[in-house]
Amino acid sequence: MLLNHLFKTAAAVIIVFFIITGCNIKPGTMGLQNRIFVVVDSVLWQELGEQTAQGFERIIFTPHDEKTFSITPVSLDRLSGIKHRMNVFFMGISDEEGEVNEYIKTMMPDNFKQGVETGDYFYLFQNDLFAEPQINLILYSKNRETFKEQFAGSIEKIYQTFNKKYYARLEQSMFERDEQKQLSSFLQEYFGWNLRLQHDYFKATHNLDSRYVWLRRLNPDRSISIWEVKEGPEKFTLESLKAVRNKMAEQYYSKDVIEDEDLYLTDVDFNGQPAQKLTGLWRNDSLLVGGPFRMYVVYDPLKSLHYMIDISVLAPGKLKKPFLDQLEVIAHTFEVVKD
Repeated sequence: MLLNHLFKTAAAVIIVFFIITGCNIKPGTMGLQNRIFVVVDSVLWQELGEQTAQGFERIIFTPHDEKTFSITPVSLDRLSGIKHRMNVFFMGISDEEGEVNEYIKTMMPDNFKQGVETGDYFYLFQNDLFAEPQINLILYSKNRETFKEQFAGSIEKIYQTFNKKYYARLEQSMFERDEQKQLSSFLQEYFGWNLRLQHDYFKATHNLDSRYVWLRRLNPDRSISIWEVKEGPEKFTLESLKAVRNKMAEQYYSKDVIEDEDLYLTDVDFNGQPAQKLTGLWRNDSLLVGGPFRMYVVYDPLKSLHYMIDISVLAPGKLKKPFLDQLEVIAHTFEVVKD
């Protein structure tokens, strides 16, 4: 009798829960994180599709050409088949007829509609329209010529906003399961900084005297090396950073060297502070392998030293960008422990 009563009570609680929250429950997303589906009329895509695709499908060298994101246009009658995908965008024109344009009008807030007509608004980011976690974007303008002008003037901001949302979602998915808490504690205790790591990363080697540690994950091979440089200027040149990276790789990476081609140095924001980023390709002539790397230089003025945060991928026959993105997420969890 008691078990029967408890079962009925639990069932009643579950039913009430779904009645109260059922309208807010959305299915989970599926598919590739970097694939974008754009719901758009085919005639409109013929004219504006190339400009739109070029804005998101940027090329990186790994050493092969890879796209940062991949865009697929779809008609409205295919919306039901892509509602659970990671990124669902919409493109439309207000002064033209068409089922996509009419559908977009039902989605937009009134103030956005008014802003489109006055030319003040062109794009609107939304989250989780059909599934969670999903990134949604509406690109909507008065006419085609205005669309082209507004897109050209705002694509960089749109791209950076989407890129930020993409990495935030990627970080969330990467650490949903087990995390390397024990290894993170070791780094904090012996090196004075912290890093979030997925459960299958391991410490390949470390040297307390030179303040160096190499963290690694296999299948495919992904590496994160972090070390301190006490000498040197507050800002490095490309050639001086190349020498720093080659010196590390000669000692720990079986004498990898940096390729001169497609090597560049930029000033970036690293977790809210100015930093430098060296982007390029590495190769190992004795092992006949190579791949992409990124190295951040973060200066600590209180300690008068630089932290070198180097990420690299070895994945023959595979796309490198997805693995680089994961390493970027981990690199940006780097945090110096305050005394």
